[in-house]
Amino acid sequence: MKGFKNKERLAAPALVIGCTLLVAVCMLYLSRPAEPTGTSAGTGYILIDPGHGGADGGAVAADGTAEKDLNLKIGESLADMLRVCGLEVKMTRDTDISVHSPDAGTLREQKVSDMKNRLKMMESSRMSVSIHQNKFPQTQYSGTQVFYSVNNPQSQKLADSIRSCVINQLQPDNTRELKKGNKDIYLLDKTTVPAVIVECGFISNEPELKKLKTSEYQQQMAYAIACGILAG
Repeated sequence: MKGFKNKERLAAPALVIGCTLLVAVCMLYLSRPAEPTGTSAGTGYILIDPGHGGADGGAVAADGTAEKDLNLKIGESLADMLRVCGLEVKMTRDTDISVHSPDAGTLREQKVSDMKNRLKMMESSRMSVSIHQNKFPQTQYSGTQVFYSVNNPQSQKLADSIRSCVINQLQPDNTRELKKGNKDIYLLDKTTVPAVIVECGFISNEPELKKLKTSEYQQQMAYAIACGILAG
């Protein structure tokens, strides 16, 4: 218990510093002149989309950790940080649920309905950031990777900004390149607003999973993504 309390004392100043830096970034963002956006970019909220939920757990780690739970924790922290900056933020889900319509019966119908409902929310936003985790059969792979929609030119800029912030703040050895969202990624293929998917890490990699399961690293990841959104 003593070691845990000492660790908490060390983490507290770091969190305060991080919050202070975030406020500074927010002030810089709010002081920038507004940039014109096309009608497809929307004029409303920023959408944070924690992937999966409910019966759809997403990828599952060897120790039973479900992707959906990590996505939600990082997504909630990210949404809170952006709200601190005075931005309007909505989430596709803020609990462990699927976003399907009530009339969807089978699991397949629920998944299809879930995707369509998320897409509707994306199309009403001015930008969308989906939070996911990666998994490979080969356990040596690690690192954040960002996918972007090719349907809006601002998507790649947003993806690059998030990638840069994650590398600078958390993963200096990460060499993963940006990836275009192809037809296999429904939301990125169909949306017209600036949209990215952030695969925060590989839950198939034990050291990375261990970090992703801690609230400290979840907040650090959310902070890096928030900085990328604000700088993008």
